[in-house]
Amino acid sequence: MKRPDNINDALRHLHTLTMSIAEDLERYINDEQMQYDAEYFHDVKAAALDAHLLVTWVNDNIKEMHK
Repeated sequence: MKRPDNINDALRHLHTLTMSIAEDLERYINDEQMQYDAEYFHDVKAAALDAHLLVTWVNDNIKEMHK
């Protein structure tokens, strides 16, 4: 994951990641015919972990702004 340039950049990336996670899970829930291997869920997990890191980055930067 590329380090964000600023908080707005991080929030845009968070939006993209969380929507991708939701879309992947929705696809899995609604697709009864498709077989999903573990690799599919590794990608969903990676996106969730990237989002978590971005939330931490935003939080740290907000704290720095208020010092």
